[in-house]
Amino acid sequence: MMTDVTVATQTQLFLWSLVLGAGLSVLYDFLRVLRIEVKHRPLAVSLEDIFYFLVCAAVTFGFVLKDNRGDVRAYIFIGEAIGWIIWHMTIGEMAVTVSAAVFGVIKRIVLFWGKILLFPAVCIFRVLKRVWLPLQRKSQRFSKKVIQKGKYNLKRRRMMLYNLFSQFRKTKTPQ
Repeated sequence: MMTDVTVATQTQLFLWSLVLGAGLSVLYDFLRVLRIEVKHRPLAVSLEDIFYFLVCAAVTFGFVLKDNRGDVRAYIFIGEAIGWIIWHMTIGEMAVTVSAAVFGVIKRIVLFWGKILLFPAVCIFRVLKRVWLPLQRKSQRFSKKVIQKGKYNLKRRRMMLYNLFSQFRKTKTPQ
């Protein structure tokens, strides 16, 4: 069985694993920007990290399976790690800072236009709230009076409701 594993193909795989590691670091930078701009609870951060590592494992497995015919080689994982670290320590930090600033500006613009577009709806809601609350209070007072009046009427009759059944029960007539 002849295999064509040469130094040139191994070097090429190592360089592609550097690129793959940098790509996985870019994906993690997207998570970092998202975490900077949108506050997360610790459970959400943990789930995001687990999902990220599952994606990394699937991509690495696919890379090894496709380009190296499933042969696991240490230099592929070392290349991925080096590519990830190089991207993260150099361009990644700057990219996260710039992306977070751009994302913040876009967020402020969207919120500004959202406030402008939703202003008529907010005004209508405030007017309806001013009309609705007094009506709601009046209806609550009215329902309380109805309930109290109903209780008063039951007490005036001097007969309990569950005793009515005994008045309508058929009695046996003597024969």
